[in-house]
Amino acid sequence: MPFDGTGYRFEANELSFGAELFRMFRRKQPPSEPDSYITDNPALAVLLIGRSLIENRKGWVQRRYETKDGRYCVVGALRFATKAIGLPAVPPEANSALMNVAWDRGFNDIESMNDNSPHRKVLSAFNDAIALARTVGTDSYRAGPKSTSCR
Repeated sequence: MPFDGTGYRFEANELSFGAELFRMFRRKQPPSEPDSYITDNPALAVLLIGRSLIENRKGWVQRRYETKDGRYCVVGALRFATKAIGLPAVPPEANSALMNVAWDRGFNDIESMNDNSPHRKVLSAFNDAIALARTVGTDSYRAGPKSTSCR
């Protein structure tokens, strides 16, 4: 019989917040606290869950959105996380945060950044996007190339 992890208890300090959210939705258990982390900032929730999906290198893939064995690229992880928390589409703020990070790193889009970067750089991009998502309401959060006009 294959090991499915039933009965194994993780210590709270073993898991990141995003990994805890992911496990909760994977088991389809209702949250123990109100959904405020989702309703207050759904982009942050999607980014945290998305990052937890590819945190282990074995869960990450390049040049595909998703594989049959459950590996994801950045965009595929965002899509899965969006479905997991019941949103109709990826929050635009999550895409904007990742696009800003991709542009800052010299890429034209999120897919190019995923496909042409090592795993550690992709995780770093997620970290930067999560930091941006925590600053909701600031101008740096809006998608678009940074203005470099001279006066």
